[in-house]
Amino acid sequence: MILDFGRMIYMKILKDGELVDRGTFSEKVLHEGTSLYEVVRVFRGRVAFLEDHAERLRRSVGKCGWTVEVTTEGIREKLERLIRAEGIAEGNIKLALHDAGRGVEEYVYQIPHDYPREEEYREGVRAMTLEAVRERAEVKYMLPGLRELTDRLIRERGVKEVLLVDREGYITEGSRSNVFFLLEGKLHTAPLPHVLPGTTRGRVLEMCKEMGIEVVERRVAREEVAGATGAFLTGTSPLVLPLRQIDETALEVDDPLSRRVAERYLSLFK
Repeated sequence: MILDFGRMIYMKILKDGELVDRGTFSEKVLHEGTSLYEVVRVFRGRVAFLEDHAERLRRSVGKCGWTVEVTTEGIREKLERLIRAEGIAEGNIKLALHDAGRGVEEYVYQIPHDYPREEEYREGVRAMTLEAVRERAEVKYMLPGLRELTDRLIRERGVKEVLLVDREGYITEGSRSNVFFLLEGKLHTAPLPHVLPGTTRGRVLEMCKEMGIEVVERRVAREEVAGATGAFLTGTSPLVLPLRQIDETALEVDDPLSRRVAERYLSLFK
């Protein structure tokens, strides 16, 4: 059974594959214990880059020491059941593995999405920095306190993203994205283990290698932003989204190198 509460759709997948009505769903049930998750994008009724998400979830499970089998086909079957049942042509779906001491449970549900508008891709968006660290950065797990804080800042400051600054003053990643900077003709992005290995980030790194664009994997200090020619976010929802401003620093939106990367990646969704 699938329950629809406004824009939130919920189903609980039991070990026997049955869908069970658990009553009104609140994501807060996932805040107890540990919840690993992936957010996948549905494009024209199909999940984009499913293998990448499945592999990252497997890595997260392994780093947490959980004895849970994660297969691409198993994830595909659960996602496609929800897509078919709800007729989802475009949107985001969250798949969460939740352990609160009672064994690992699986949740699959549609979540609201906020895709950038055409003018935001063309004109860029604003971001701000925040001193905050995600421990175990390579694992994609729920941090409700940090998410609530960054969501509030995004609403109150009118920015698109909050960039996290670590204890040493380096920008690592966004609250829901990775970030690349163009400095002295090269792209720079923070390396593992300081950031989550974003699926879009990984694709962009592969594309840059194919296109002969040099990428330096290193952390960029907050004070270096003033010398950046440009910058962009990467992620499931933003795809490749240029930044026009970080805090009070204005950035060039139409630098040719960043535009080449963005256009190449966005062409996959046309």
